[in-house]
Formats: sequence, structure tokens, C-alpha cells
Amino acid sequence: MDLDPLSPAAPARIRVLLLPVGRIKRSRFLSFVQRLKPHQEIYLQDVSPDGRPNRTMFSPQAFPTGRIVYDLTTTVSPESYLKLSPFELFREPLAVIAIADSLELANDDSNQWKDSRNGTSSQAQNGNITRELTKDMRHVKDSFPKALVHQLLVFDFLGESGGSKSSHKEYMTVPPVERSKTTTMKTVMCDLSSLILAEMTTFARSVQALHSVESPSSPRAARWPSTSSTERGRPQTLYGQDLQPSKNGSGLHSDPSGTFSERNHRMSMPVQPTSGSDRFSTSAVHRPTSPSSKSDTPPISPLEETPESIGSPPRNPNTKFAARAGTASGGQEHSRDRVSIHGFGSGGVSERARNKGKGRVGIVIGSLYLQAGRWGDALRELVDSATIAKSNSDHLWHAKALENILVTLIMFAWAGMDFQIPQICYPIADKSSALSKSPAQTPSGSTPDVSTKSLGAPNRLVSLQNLAKLLPDLVNLILNLYTRAANFAGESLPQNAYSESVIRFSKLLTTIHICDGELNDNGIQHIVTQRPFVATARTERSRLSIGLSRPEIVSILFRAFPSSSLTNEELNVIDKIIILSGISSVLSTLRFRRKMALVMRELVNSLIPGLVQARKVGAAELGIHPAAGIAALNALSGTQGGVGAFDLGEGDVESGVQELLTSLGWVHGVSGYTGRRTVDRSFQETKADSETKDGRRHHQQESRELNDSNDAVLSRIMQDNTSRSYGSHVLKTNVLRSSINLCEALPDFAGVLRFTTDLLRTAGNGIAPKSDGSDVIIRLEAEEQRRLATTISRTVSAATKLGLQDIQTEYWDEFLVRGVEVLDGPLWSRPMPHLPKELEEASAIEHKEKTPFIYNPFLKKVESKLVEKYLVAGEPTEFKVSVQNPYDFEIEIEQIRLESEGVAMESLQKDIVVGPYRTQVIYVSGLPTGEGSLSITGCIAKMRGCRIRRFPIFVESWSPEREVKIKTIGLSSLEKRPYRPVSTASGASKDRDLMRSVPKPFTFSLTVIPEQPIITIKSTTLSQSALMVLEGEMTSFFVTLENQSETTPADLFLFSFLDSTMAPTQAAMSRKDISPADLYELELLFSRKAAFRWKRSANDTPYIAPGCTATFEVEVLGKPGLTSGTVQIDYTYLGKSQEELNEKFYTRQIVLPINVTVNASIELLRTDILPLACDLPSLYQKAGSDSNFFDSILKGLGLLDSAQELCLILLDLRNAWPSPLTITMNTQRRFDSKSSRPASRSDPRDDEHTEVLQPGQVSRLLLPLPRIALANPYAPIPTLNPANERQYVVTSSKISPEMEKASREAFWLREEILKTLKGSWEEESTGRNGDLDVRNIRLSTRMIDTIKLEEVAIEISVQEPDAYEIDQVNTTTRSSFHVSTEEFFTLKTRVLNRSTLPIHPILRLQPSLRNQSHNFALDISKSVAWNGLLQRRLPLIRPGEVAESTIDFCILSRGEFEIGATVEEIQPLNSLEGQDFIGNVDGLDLSTIAVMKADKERKLWHLREGCIIIANDEINDR
Repeated sequence: MDLDPLSPAAPARIRVLLLPVGRIKRSRFLSFVQRLKPHQEIYLQDVSPDGRPNRTMFSPQAFPTGRIVYDLTTTVSPESYLKLSPFELFREPLAVIAIADSLELANDDSNQWKDSRNGTSSQAQNGNITRELTKDMRHVKDSFPKALVHQLLVFDFLGESGGSKSSHKEYMTVPPVERSKTTTMKTVMCDLSSLILAEMTTFARSVQALHSVESPSSPRAARWPSTSSTERGRPQTLYGQDLQPSKNGSGLHSDPSGTFSERNHRMSMPVQPTSGSDRFSTSAVHRPTSPSSKSDTPPISPLEETPESIGSPPRNPNTKFAARAGTASGGQEHSRDRVSIHGFGSGGVSERARNKGKGRVGIVIGSLYLQAGRWGDALRELVDSATIAKSNSDHLWHAKALENILVTLIMFAWAGMDFQIPQICYPIADKSSALSKSPAQTPSGSTPDVSTKSLGAPNRLVSLQNLAKLLPDLVNLILNLYTRAANFAGESLPQNAYSESVIRFSKLLTTIHICDGELNDNGIQHIVTQRPFVATARTERSRLSIGLSRPEIVSILFRAFPSSSLTNEELNVIDKIIILSGISSVLSTLRFRRKMALVMRELVNSLIPGLVQARKVGAAELGIHPAAGIAALNALSGTQGGVGAFDLGEGDVESGVQELLTSLGWVHGVSGYTGRRTVDRSFQETKADSETKDGRRHHQQESRELNDSNDAVLSRIMQDNTSRSYGSHVLKTNVLRSSINLCEALPDFAGVLRFTTDLLRTAGNGIAPKSDGSDVIIRLEAEEQRRLATTISRTVSAATKLGLQDIQTEYWDEFLVRGVEVLDGPLWSRPMPHLPKELEEASAIEHKEKTPFIYNPFLKKVESKLVEKYLVAGEPTEFKVSVQNPYDFEIEIEQIRLESEGVAMESLQKDIVVGPYRTQVIYVSGLPTGEGSLSITGCIAKMRGCRIRRFPIFVESWSPEREVKIKTIGLSSLEKRPYRPVSTASGASKDRDLMRSVPKPFTFSLTVIPEQPIITIKSTTLSQSALMVLEGEMTSFFVTLENQSETTPADLFLFSFLDSTMAPTQAAMSRKDISPADLYELELLFSRKAAFRWKRSANDTPYIAPGCTATFEVEVLGKPGLTSGTVQIDYTYLGKSQEELNEKFYTRQIVLPINVTVNASIELLRTDILPLACDLPSLYQKAGSDSNFFDSILKGLGLLDSAQELCLILLDLRNAWPSPLTITMNTQRRFDSKSSRPASRSDPRDDEHTEVLQPGQVSRLLLPLPRIALANPYAPIPTLNPANERQYVVTSSKISPEMEKASREAFWLREEILKTLKGSWEEESTGRNGDLDVRNIRLSTRMIDTIKLEEVAIEISVQEPDAYEIDQVNTTTRSSFHVSTEEFFTLKTRVLNRSTLPIHPILRLQPSLRNQSHNFALDISKSVAWNGLLQRRLPLIRPGEVAESTIDFCILSRGEFEIGATVEEIQPLNSLEGQDFIGNVDGLDLSTIAVMKADKERKLWHLREGCIIIANDEINDR
């Protein structure tokens, strides 16, 4: 980072001039400079001291904690700077570093450097290299003979040494970056520092040999060398001027030996020997840290001084300064040295002049110590010398000493050391005592102790605080001393030095002001190293306690403003511009922008004459007319880097003028100025670094494209609108018009185009107007708008004629493009994206491997407007682009194309004229050439006279929001306000920039997919896309498809269907109050009875080659509510199997709408279930009826001997079709009587019933049906939709557990019935057939009791003892027995557990008299004798197990008896938790157990049909 030349710490820096040597490119030279600049700060502890004993005056070992700060510059100091030396030594370069490029030397065939780089160097080759380098360095030394050090650095050296310093003393080598260590460059700078410190010793001794030092503005100051140049940038000496002749007109004294010329003698060389007659001796000023003051010459006598020699350099021809003094030899020189007739004694004039000279020399020595980093020695020298200067009223040097003392204290603070402010710095330091002392007496105790380890040293923070408080008074004292010195002839400070000192003081005071009146580390780092300063708000310190306010600092600053009465000799243009720039910088920091604008206007007024003169000089040198312009001359000459018709260093005249006018316009709030200087500078740097014309255009295009990004455009829009809200529009317009006139006078084509564009931009309101254009305001007359447009075109044409092809303007409306849309093609041509998982799910649904409730993406129709657009590679697409022109002149668009990111797209360009004041729609075609992602981010347009650039897309209208509360005015409104903490109670608070609306650029995202086939419907077998079916009928039709693509086949076809019943069904399923049973019915209807289905074979793989056709069959099922349907066919080309597909694919869709009419066929009107008596076959036999019918039914069901397990179902069927229909009803399953599970059946037609129904006829069918025993009657009702599955399923309706149990039981019984019953119908005349829908059956409570079997089955039988030889028991039916009286029999009770849970039962037998009243029926104690208890506990009965109990009895009297039985649980299920039997209910879910536990009462099971015992005296008497 370049250091600020006007920094308060500038006097502490050593200025080093960096020069290119030999063949070296500008970019390479600058890169080498950048490698050096990070090491501008060197610690003295890292510097090796010089080994020579006479070079130890500035030894780094004396103060290892010090630092040297270098000011590395590539600019030669101007003449006005060099005239100020040695008053201000930091202005002249003490060292010159020549930089050579090893790569260029290796490419030079004129020497042997190439062999050296290749590692084949020899002694002869090294000698050649040394001679070449010595020759180059000799030229550098001749050009800058007064510099202390001349050193050559060879960069990117790969020779033998490979280190930072080669074996040759003439140059140092630096390896390339990739071979350098982290300390390589630091070592180089430390070696240079060692050389500089050693040479400074010789220079300091030469200064100490002087009696005095002249002031810079003294008439005799010319004897101290100054700079003049015969060539640009090539001074003859360090100070530039040849030595002046003596008063008697004799020439310069030449060296007797003739070996050295006084003109080229270096100040770092030792004193030359002279002849005895011309020999003079000077007494060196003795200092504790200075070398010995002994000399070979005797001390000079006071009598040898004359008034003319007071304050002049010594006349020793052996010294370099004697040569500069211009003394003569012989008697003429001795005639000047006459003895003064007055001034003897301590208070005489001679003694006063001698003391004054001694103080001045000490100040110069102190400055050297300050630059060498030995700040303690510098402070001692400066304090002593300042005391001498103060005592002798040497105001100019007194002020300089105080200024250097202040810089020394700042360096102490920067290094983190403690220091003590000398008493000399205090304005009121013992004035009375000072007046009583002798002028030549040095005040005692004036040298402070600055040791960092001293016990008396104050705390560093206290010292900084004291310095901050003293600084305003000290600055005022120094400036007053400079002003007082101007009253003495020859002692006034030059205007440039005085103004720059004031600017440095003002920057120091400004930094303290920003730091709230304190001098902290943050501020000190900013002062010394220019580290970016971040001001922190400190609420604990009142602003009233800060030393100087901003107006007070400004009042001090304006003392640097140069007077208008100064001539060009007193203050040249360059110095004046530097001063005014420094004042503007401080005013900008203090936020005095209006004052800054006034200074800048003065700067413009001072700059314009110089620019005009430069134009004339440059044109005269090339021999052309000045009207050609500097930029044109540079371009025509084919030069780069600003070297052309007129070289002003870095950049050209136009760049400086535009920068200046940009700043001036920004202060006035001109739109388009803020944030564009960086862009222009990067454009010029890119242009300078380009090697060829083509390369230059390439870099220019890159910089423009970077500048046209969305962020850059939005930043410009917001900055322009912020500028529009500030200032006067009339003033802005006048500033821009003046800028245009100035650039036209140069002529500066780029400036004319730029400021014309800014005027058009400022005239607009900078908004994206509404569609009606009601908010468009252009604050320029239409005639002037057209004139400005003509000016742009004329300027571009003139520049083109001169060969300047790249001179173009910037378009003035950022909202040119207001919209980009893709013109949608037909629906059948729009691709839809899909994932491989979606294809798997769709295939599984199609093959009924998954439920259709899973989302089928192929079931969705192609929308007319998709969120994401898809393009097909190789297929052209039309885009609609909306452009606006709010101005009153036409805009000719020479070319426009879409800017895309991702896939390359060929966009057609068209010549279009956009009329004035309108928004016009244009059409641009695009052809994507590949597949991938494509984003339309804007348009690249080229308007006539404007550069080709990118325009973002702004679809929505936008205008800046005005603040409701005005919190800033003036230029403060253009800047971001600092963060202010806000209480959380006040709500969210955001920055103003975030609160304001920002236009949103629109990015049009597209996806380009591979080439796709184009399929169309060629024909169908349907007439007018309509058909008629009956309920339950299944029919089909055929569709023929054709592939119209010429290159791409189709190998994937997915059929999806929509019908009119799907939406009502889905709406009903989405109701929250629907019962689980009804939801199951709807889901079954939706999933199992689809209205449309693609009929395909298992091995059928559809494929349509390009230009071929294929036929597909679609089935239609007649179902109630079906009125219309849609066949959607998604197709694409995969080129691989579905198993190998692992990426997103795209399909196109064709749609076939169908109208369907569904008529009624067979209607189920009524359903009932009737019980079947157990003794029905015997009753028929007793009645004489034929029981073969029931026998056949029972035989077919396998229940011939179990009539108790049967019931009858009654069905009423009606024919609603106007033709006879044949119905067939059958039972497709038979059940095992014990397990109630379906068994195998050999002939399914055993229980089939067929009947023909005439139109409108109602028939009643009575069919036997096995009774059902449910294993788990309380299982949850299932759901076919996986989305409705839950881990814990409980009915959402608020019903009691009893109702929940009844609902579940009815559901499962109905499902078992529907598994048994099947029906179909057929129209024999036409062959139509279909299935009969019996799912309309609904079960009542009576029907449920009839068809279900109890969970616990109880059977009672009578058995005779085994001892009887003949049968004593006659079984008439399953539950009716005939026995004899007075015989013992066994009553056997069998209990079967059909449930899924174990039970702990207790059996209770209840004998009674048959056909008697309750009171008499239970009185059987005298009729029946029992051998045991009628109530007994049975063992645990597990699911499916049987428990038996027997009891002997004897009937004592005849009669009919009925034995009843009851089984009761001992413990209910909810009290058995944690017992072992719970592990046997693995098949139950938690919801079923929860429902069963809800019933806390013990269950009872009764014998359904009692056991009837008829007793007689004889068994045959019945």
C-alpha cells in the first residue's frame, strides 16, 4: 500500500526511489515493486550493523527497538521538493534502487545471462554480466549522483547463489516467488537498511562539518544543491542544480588530483584532501551519540568569520558542501574573510550566528536520527537544537524542531513505548527564566529522559493523553513560529512546505477528533501506516470534552490554502494541486463536503490552464494541430501506459479531468458519478496492460461484462436514485453542461460521451415505470434530448474517423429490458420432468403392485403455465422481449440477443428501432444446442453510439420509496448512517438501505432436455370419442399412435386415466367425519374398480420407431356416475431399461378425451338373512316332504350334519335394462365348521343358481349361507390408502366402545359374506356381460345375530355308561335325547373357545322342567338326582381349545326336562395384564386389545339351544 505523502508521520520516513534498469516490462517491474512494498517497515534489531568503525553513528545496535519506515516510490521528486532539503530531508530520495529482470536478461542475446540462468555460468560469463550491470548502474549514478546508496536488485534470479545477495558487490539477487522464503524480501530490505545507515554516517559528518545550514527560502539557499532537469525524470544531481560561480566571476574550484569532479562527488564520500592555502577547519557539533569531533584541521578562529560567511557552508574544497558553496580560490577568497569590527563577546553577532548555525545543524542531525529509527537520539538532538533556536530567535528552525519532536513522540507512541513530553513543547514554559538567560546558553534540563525502562517515565496512556491535550496548543505554536519567521528576510518558509505542514497538522487533529479527543493505538496506526481507521462510538465520553471541534480544525486547515497572489515561480501548478488535494481530503474526512466542493472548483480552475498547455506542448512535439486531442494522439501513436503525445506519468490528461469532474459532480449529487471511478480506472489499467489490440479489446469486454452484473447494476440504480433526491436539478444540469463543454474543448471524446450520458441519466427519474407510463418524467426539453442524442452519434463518428474504434458511450437507462417470456407451444409439445422413482411407482400402480392412492405424477395434466420452463435441444423457441424508451428520441438497436448461462444457445440478432416514449415488444428466436440448465439473465444489446452491454430483466414496476422521517440532509443523505443501537421494545429495526425497496432482477430459469420424439394420435375405434356401457360391463377400444420425429424413437409409454367419478370419490374420502367402514368402501371403489385400464400383455414392450405407428387397447368398466374420462399417454425415449435409469427424465403427453354413458343393468333392491332351524331336515322327514333339496345344499357345503351352522340369505334383484338378462348367483367358498376358514371345493357349480329376468322383473333368491365365526371380530377396520395408516388406529368419531365393537364386528361379518357371494349377468342376444355388484348389502343387528357364531360354543350331550349292554339313550336330534327312568346317565358338556384370547371360565348347568312356568320349572329336586355340583370351574381355555365336563345323573320320574348351560369369565381381560397368557395374543393389535379392554364387565355365554331330555319308564315309550 502506498503511503500518504501528506501524512503526519511523513518526516520520519526514508524516501527510496525505485527505477527500472535494462530490458524490463512494465507489468513485471510493478510486480517487483509490489514484492518490496509489504516490507516498508524494518525493525532495527533485524538490521546487521556495518563492520567499518567509521560507519557506526547510526548503528542499529544503539536502539534495537526502533524501526525504519521506507517510502518506496517510483516517482522522481519535483524540483520544488528538492529545494527544501536539508530543511526537510524526507522529501529527497536518500537511496536509489535499480530493479532488473533476470528473465529479460536471459532472453537478451547480447550477453551471457541466459547461460547463467541455465546453471552453466563461468567466471567469464559472470564477468560479462557484471560489466553489463555496472554499465547500467553507472548511468543511474550519473543521473542521481547525490543519493547515499545506489543498489541494483536482480529479481527472479536462478543462478549459483540463489540467495538474496550474490557474490558480486555490484548487485543483489532475489529468487522467484516460488523459491523465496517468507523472510527473503525482509532480508533484502534489511541489507539495504544496513547500507543506508552506514552511508548516513558519512552524510551526517559532512553536515556536522558545516557552520550552519541555510533556510530554504534564503537567497543563498541556491548554494545548497537543488534540482533542475535537462530531461524528463533525469536530474543531473540529487538536487538537480549545478554549482554557482563565486562573486568575482571565477569558475568552480576543481580537484587538484583531477580524479573526481565536485559536481559528481557523492555526499556520502569522505572529505577530500586540499592544499594548505585553501584549507579550513570546521568544528563538528559534539553530541553524546555522535562520532568524535576530532579533525586533522585546526579549529576555525572567530576572527576568520565575516558577516558574509555567517550561516554559509564552509569553504573547505575537500568537502562536497564546499563545492556546492561556490567558493573561489586565491586572494579573492581571502579578501572576503575580513575581520569583523563588531560582534565580539558572548552576546555579539558572530556568537549569535554561530549558535544559530549550531542549532540548525543539530536539527538536521536530529532529522537523520528520526529517519534512521533512533528516536531517542533524535529527541535529544532536536530538544537541544530547539532550545538553541528558541534562544537565538531562529523561529523557522525552532518551528521545524518542534514539528520533528512531535513526529518523534508519535513514533514512540506507535512503537508502544513510554515517553515524556519535553518542556520545550509547552508554549508557556518558563518565559521569564528564558529571557534572563544568555542567548547562547542552553537551558538546563531541557533534554528529557526517554528511556523505556526508567522508573520516572510516566505511564504510556497518560503520556498519550497529555500529548493529545497539548497538541492543539503545540500546533498553534508551530504555525505561529512559521508565520513569525516570514517577517525576517530570507527566513520565510516556502508556501508549499508551509501548506503541507498545516495539512499534516490538520490530519493529526482530525484523527484525534475522530478518536473522541484521544490519541489511541487505532488512531496512531492510522497516522503512521495508513491502516483503515474504524471509528467506534463511545457514549461514556461527552463530545463537549473533545479538544478541537470540526470548525476549529477547518480554520487551521484553511491556513494552508494558497493565496491567489502567488506567482507560478513561488508556487507552481503541481504543488498547488497537491495542496488543494490535501485540503480536500481533510475536508472530506471532516464531512465538510460543501467546502470541499469549493476547493475542488478552485482545483479545476488551476488545472485547466495546465491541461490546455500540456495539450499544446504535446501537439507541438509531434508536429500536429492541438485540436487532435491528447487521447487521439496516444491512440494513433500506438503507445500504451500513457506514453504518447504527452506523458504525465500514470494515466493521461483525460483520466485526471474525468476523475476530478466526477468528484465535483458527486458533491453536487449528479446521478451516475458514485461508484464509477473504479470501473473507469480498471478499464484504463486493463487497456494499458494489454499487449495487442485484440487482447486490449478482450480485456475491455471482460471489464464491461463484470461491470454489468446484477449487483453492479442494482448498486448504480440505488446510488443514482439517492443522488437524485439530493441537490438542485438545475445546478446538476449546469455542472454537467460545463463538463461537456470542457471535454469538447480539449477535445476529450470519452469525456464528452460520459458526461452526455450522465446528463441524460440525470434528466430521467430512474424508475421502472408502470405499464401506462403515467409516472415517467424527463426533465429536459425534447429538443435538447434530441440534440444530446445527436452529440453522442457525432462524437462516436468523429472518433471512428480518427481510428478510435473503442470510443463508445454508456447507455443511460438501466431499465431497458422490462420482460422476457417464452412463447408457449402446443400442450402436446411441452415436456414434463419425472424422477426414476416416479416411474417405478407408476409401473407398480399399473401392474397393481402398489395401491393407486400413491401419488401418480403422470396423472397430472400439462398446465398451460408451468413454473419451470423446459426446452428441447435442437428445437427452436421464440422469446418475447419487452424494451422501453421513456425519452423523446428514437433508439436504434443494432443487435440484441439473449444472455444465457449454462447451455449454449444461438440467439438471432435483429435491427430494431424503438420509438420515442413507449414500451415495445420484440421477438427473438433461440435455439439451444445442448442439454442442461439454461438461465436467461438478461439481454446483451448494442445501441447505435453506445457500447454493447448487458441489461438485467426488470419485470415489475419500481420507484424509490421516500422516507417518511427525514433524518439526514445534504451530502449525509448520500452516505450510510452508522449503526445505532435500538431497544428491542421498539421492534425490529433495520438499516435504511435494507428498508428501502430495491428493484428485483428477474432470472428466467429453463431446462434444456435431450431430443424428444413427437407422438400424435392417428386414429381410434371410437365413434366421435364416445361409447355406452352397462353397470358392471367391461368393454374396450383401440388407439393408434404415430411417431412424427425423424431421428428419435419412443420406447416408454405410460397410460394414465381420469374419469368423472374420481373427484367426488376423493372429496368424500377427504371428509373427516366419515366412518372407517364407509372410507374403506370408497377406497375399494377407487382402487379396485377403475373405470379405465390399459390392457397389455406381460411381455409387451411398446416401441415406436421414427415415422412408424403402434396400436394400444384400453378397457372401460361401467360404474355408476361415470360420464366422461380422459386417456393421458406420457411418452419419451430413454434408450435404456427402467432398472438402469438413475436420472431425471422428461415426457411429453397426449390427451384423448372420451364421453361415456353408463346405463343400469341388475339392481339389488333388498337383502335379508334368516336363521335355519336345527331340526329342519327331520321335520321335513316327519312331514313327509322331500328333503333332497336341503340335503344337496348341506352336502355341497359340507355341513349335512351341522344345520346349526347354516342360515339363509334373501336377495331381491330387478332387471333395469330393457332386454332380458340372465343372472347367476353362486357361493364361491365353503367353510370348515370348526375354524370357519375356506376349504377346497371340487366343483364350484354345486351351489350355483341361474335365473332369467325379464325387463323390469323383480326376483327373490333364497340361498343358504354358512354362519360365520370371526377369529378377531374387533380388529380395526383396514384402510387401502397408506396415507391413512396409523400405528394406533381409533375411530375419530366420538362413540362408545360398545358401538365401536358393534361397528367393527358388522364390518368383518359383511366382508366374509361378500367373499362368499358372487353374481354376474349376461345379455344373450348381444353377448354383453358383467358382474353383479353385491356390495350394497347392509347388515342389521338381527342379521348379525343370525349369521355370526358365538365366541364360545357350548354343546351338551347325554351318554350312557359303558356297563350297559344295550343302548339306553336314543338321540333324535343334535340336542334331543330319550332316556329311561331310574337309570344312571352321564351328562357331557363341551366348551369350545373360538376367540383369539384365552378365558378362565366357570360352567353353570341349569336343569328345569320343560314347558312349565318359571316357578315350577326349577323345582326338580324330586325328579332328577345329580352326582356332583352343577357349577364348577373349568381350566384355562386357550384360543381354539376345547374343555369338557361330565356329571352323572338319574331321572326319577317321567317327564320332559331341559338342561341349560352358562359359561362365565372368572376374571375379565383388563385384570389379567402382565400374566403369561398375554404372550399368546401376538396376532392382535393394540387397538383391538384396547377395544376389548374397554368392556370391564365379565362376559357370559349361554347355550344357544338347550339340551332336551325326555324320560320314560321304558326307552321305547316315546
